[in-house]
Amino acid sequence: MKTILGGFAVLVVLSQVAWAADGAAVFEKKCKMCHSIAGVGGPMAKNGGPLDAVGAKGEAYIKEYVKDPKSKKADSKMPKANLSDEDLGAVVSYLMGLKK
Repeated sequence: MKTILGGFAVLVVLSQVAWAADGAAVFEKKCKMCHSIAGVGGPMAKNGGPLDAVGAKGEAYIKEYVKDPKSKKADSKMPKANLSDEDLGAVVSYLMGLKK
């Protein structure tokens, strides 16, 4: 029984690591063009700005902002992100780790 529970715990940890890795991949593909982390960003990173401490804003705020930026900041230049629920959850989890 301990072996089964231990194996289950390893799977849970590995799935969380994979989730975070997926969030990083979503960031690289969908967000990095206009944002930076630790000074590394895409060609328009000056427009979107750094996200080094965005996790401090909280999960609910980030999720709503990514889905509909103008709902949180009327003058936002960021377009609504066209992400699946899975990709949105992954990138929000990744961004929550950025609290500087």
